[in-house]
Amino acid sequence: MCKYRICQYDIKEVQSKLLLILIEADRICRKHNIKYSLEGGSLLGAIKYKGFVPWDDDIDIIMERKEYERFLRICKIELRDEFFLQNNRTVRHFPLSYTKLHMKNTLYAQESTAHLRIHQGLFIDIFPVDKIFRPSFRLQVALVGALTSARSVKLNRTYKKDELVRGNRFKLFIYHILAFFPLWWINFSIDICCRIFNGFPSRYLYEVCNPNLKFKPLNGRVYRELIEVEFMGMKFLASKHYRLFLKSRFGDIRKLPPEEKRLPSHKIIKCKS
Repeated sequence: MCKYRICQYDIKEVQSKLLLILIEADRICRKHNIKYSLEGGSLLGAIKYKGFVPWDDDIDIIMERKEYERFLRICKIELRDEFFLQNNRTVRHFPLSYTKLHMKNTLYAQESTAHLRIHQGLFIDIFPVDKIFRPSFRLQVALVGALTSARSVKLNRTYKKDELVRGNRFKLFIYHILAFFPLWWINFSIDICCRIFNGFPSRYLYEVCNPNLKFKPLNGRVYRELIEVEFMGMKFLASKHYRLFLKSRFGDIRKLPPEEKRLPSHKIIKCKS
């Protein structure tokens, strides 16, 4: 028996359902020549384990913005009935700036979002990357971060949830002021801030929708030049430059994290697969 569990389930049961969602995303992308790459722990698992990192409970894929938008459009007619997309364009109180591809008739409620009126089932994450202008990169990330925190404050107000949004006093003041704007305006502003440099020549791309200053902007070829890699006995797309990609995320991937950090990344309080 696997030592990693999600609620009452062996983590391998959860992983097998997540794989089905990835297969559906891959089917659509290949049919319509949409470029994507496994990302984060999913890419690490493919390279290091030819499958899931043993304690990983999610799958991430990443696309350039133009590919991402095309994927969202095509999914409206191509997705099989047992799956659907969820993002802040389709669900009013969705708290993120990227998309989740969900499996219907499942339950996978995270502690941080269980109170929201959104679907709480099994999902994979789909991230867009956007062009950045390096001299203003930190300002761009700061704007997206402030608006994202303001959205959290607003949703906390809506659900009367007493949850701490972190920041110094000045930042918290800004978040609370921005939270007086309508939710659609906050989401629209985040979207504009993410895309603002896409019409300009720039070699560098970054996950502006989900910023982490520990990660560096990468040359666009990292997302455009792809190979097939093995994952759970099947072939999926990944960056040809996966070593550079993984080093930018994890540093030296030859080293395992300490035992106490080998845990599923989501705190799940209810689940049914």
